Amino acid sequence: MIKENIAIVSVCFLLTIIVSFFIFNYGFNLSGFAVYNDSPYGSNSVINQTFIVTRSDAILAINQSEQIISEMQNNNFSIVYVSDRLSEAKRVFAQVSYAEVLKSDNASERQKAEASQALRLVDWKKISYSDVLVYTDEIKQRRDESFFIFDTLTVEQQNFLGASNETRQIFENAVAAFYDDRYNESEYLLVKFRDASEKEQMQSSSLQGIKIGAQNFVQRYWLHMIVVIIILLFVAYYTYKKFEKKLLVKKIKKLKTELIVLNDLMKKVQTERFRENKLSGLVYNIRMKKYNEREQEIKEELPVLEERLKKLDTLKNKDLKTAKY
Repeated sequence: MIKENIAIVSVCFLLTIIVSFFIFNYGFNLSGFAVYNDSPYGSNSVINQTFIVTRSDAILAINQSEQIISEMQNNNFSIVYVSDRLSEAKRVFAQVSYAEVLKSDNASERQKAEASQALRLVDWKKISYSDVLVYTDEIKQRRDESFFIFDTLTVEQQNFLGASNETRQIFENAVAAFYDDRYNESEYLLVKFRDASEKEQMQSSSLQGIKIGAQNFVQRYWLHMIVVIIILLFVAYYTYKKFEKKLLVKKIKKLKTELIVLNDLMKKVQTERFRENKLSGLVYNIRMKKYNEREQEIKEELPVLEERLKKLDTLKNKDLKTAKY
C-alpha cells in the first residue's frame, strides 16, 4: 500500500514537471486564446491583472469604438485620429482571423491558401485579438481626452469676454486647435490662456480697488479739493501774467532779428543773381518767394504782439497807481 502511494505521488510529480516545461518553453495556451494584459502599469508591474481576449471581445471592442466615433461626430469633434485607429483595429482583427484559419485543423486548403496570401508579410504567430484592443483602447482614451478638453473650453469661456484682445486670441487658437484634432496644442494654449486671464483679473481687481479708493476720497474731501483747485488757478494766472511780458519781449526781439536776417538773405540772393550770375532765374524766384512770404508773416504778427505788450504795460501802470492810493 505504501509503495502504491509512493508510485502515485511520483507519477503526479513527473506530470507536473512535464506540463510546466511545455507551458514555459512553448507558450502553450488554452484553445488558442490570447492573454491580454489590462494593467495600466505594464506587464512588469506588481499590479498585473490578465484575462483572455476572445474573438467576441475584439468584435465588441470594435463595435464600441464605432459608437464612440459616432458620438464624437455628433458633437462636431474631429474624428480623423480615431477613424485611423479604428481602421488599424479592423486590419489587425482581419489578420488575426486569418491566423486562426492557419491554426485550425478544420480549415480547407483553399481557406488556408487565402489566409497565407493575406498574411504573407505578417508574423501571424505573434498576433492575437489583444492587439485589436490596443487600438480600441486608444480610441476610448481619445474620446475621454476630447470631452475633457471640450469641458475645459466651456468653463474657460466665461473668462473670454473680460479678457484683452491678445488673451482672447489665445483662447480662439485653443478652440481652433481642438477642432483641428491638435489636442496637445489645445491643452497647452488653454493653460496659457488661464494664466493670462488670471493675471489680467488680478490687475483689474487692483485697478478697481484704486478706483473705489479714489471715489471715496473725492466724496469725502470734494470741498477741500475745490478750494485747492481755485487757489491753484489763481496762482497759475498770476504766474502766467508775471512771465507773459518777458515772453512777449523775447518773441518780438526774435522776430525782428529774423527780419534783419531775411533782408540780408534777399540782398545776398539778388547779388548772386544779378551781379555774380551764380543763380538761375528759377532758383532765384523760388528763394525770393519764400523770403517774401516769411517777411510778410512777420510783419503781420509783429504789430499784434507789440499791441499786446503795450496793453500789458498800461495795465501794470494802472495797478501801480491803484496800489499807491
